[in-house]
Parts: sequence; structure tokens; C-alpha cells
Amino acid sequence: MSEARIRLVTRGDDSGSCNTANVAIWNAYRKGILRNTSIMVPAPAFPEAAEMFSEDKGLCVGLHITLNAEWDNVRWGPVLGAEKVPSIVDPEGNLFKTTQALNDNGPKTEELLAEVQAQLDLARRSGLDIKYMDTHMGVSWVGGMKEPLLELAEREGLIYANLPVGHLGRVEGQFEDPVDALIARLGAADPGTYIIVGHPCYDRADVRMFDHAGLTESQGVARDWQRRIFMDPKIVDYCRENGVEPIRYDEV
Repeated sequence: MSEARIRLVTRGDDSGSCNTANVAIWNAYRKGILRNTSIMVPAPAFPEAAEMFSEDKGLCVGLHITLNAEWDNVRWGPVLGAEKVPSIVDPEGNLFKTTQALNDNGPKTEELLAEVQAQLDLARRSGLDIKYMDTHMGVSWVGGMKEPLLELAEREGLIYANLPVGHLGRVEGQFEDPVDALIARLGAADPGTYIIVGHPCYDRADVRMFDHAGLTESQGVARDWQRRIFMDPKIVDYCRENGVEPIRYDEV
């Protein structure tokens, strides 16, 4: 690679949500430009994700703080169990569908933080070297957690996800292929450090179960193109030939 013109933090969210996400993220790391993944510890495919990602330290793993479960057909509860954190679960013992519903239930800050700590502890016990943490659906605004989460990150030696990096600007023109759109955005960007975030998946049966009222596109379709922006040969070649260096959170 030529000298880097752009350093690009590449993050794939929702590992642990399903097998399809785990496989896509692994392949996007091994064959593409993905260097970071944010893992959902309460989600059903977390054990598989932990096994896959604990051996190869080249992939930077972060805790995707997960305090809701937004899907109609795929539900999960807290790591601690509903009985230990009753203020953060619905009547069925699952995490609420939205952060607003969680907030409306009047969650106790100490229960929210206890669940976050439990998710981090389980990730580490499962062999993962957690380097950073971020929030699923921006949940830090709920229950007075924002400052305590910053303190938790500092105490645990974690990078908090609000990195001092830029976001790629939009470019004029119509692009049928999202890979071409990303290449155009990279080409138009000034030298610097940027971040792109996606939810890589293949369009397979398990991710198609992730659905809720209001969605206009299958998650299989939506997340398959997000996979391609991290591993399509066109983007891999472009980055290699045009001074775009994919980097980890701990390389910023």
C-alpha cells in the first residue's frame, strides 16, 4: 500500500445477533477491510461469535452495550436474568423493544449499569479481548447512564466509541451500487481519519427473521450490501491502490 492518505476505522456492528452476521463479519475481516466488530452479548449467537473471534487478535472487538431487543420474532433478555434487573425488562422478561420504551419504564440506573458490567464480564470470560465499547441504538441517554458509562470505560481500560474522527461526506451523483458510492466518497474526502459503520450479513434465513413494523426492506437485503462495502473486491482494491488504510479503534 502507498502512504496512507486516509485512515479508515471500519466497524461491523451486531456480531452475536445471528450466525449470518458472525460469518459475514469474519469474512469481511479475513477477506476485506473490516477491522472492528461490536458484539451483542445478550443475543442468541453470542457464544458462536465469542468462539470465532477470540482466537485471532487481529480483529478488534468492542462491547456493543445492548439494553433493548427491537425485533418482533427474535427476542432476548438480560445477561443477569430478569429477576435481578426487573426495571429494565418487559412483562415477558425480555429487554424492551426500544430505548424509549425502556426509558418510559423508569429503569434504575444501578440495574442498567449492573447489566452493562455483566455483559462486559461475560465477554471477557468467553475469551474476548474487549478493547472498546459503544451503545446499541444510542441507549446511553436512558436512565442517567451517560457519565457513569464514561467512568466505567475508564475504569475498565476501554476506549469509548466517540472517537475524534471524521465522517465521510456525501457526493453528487446517483450510484446504484453502494460500493461505488463509498469509493466516490473516499475519493472526494480530504486526507484524515474517518469512520464507517455497517451491519454486515449475508441474505440468509436467520437474518430475515429480524423484522418489525415500519421496516420497508428485508434486513437480509439491507445488511448484505453493508457486508459488500467491507469486502467487495472493488473496495479492497481501491483501498490498497489509493492510500486508504483500514484501522482498528486502538490505532486511532
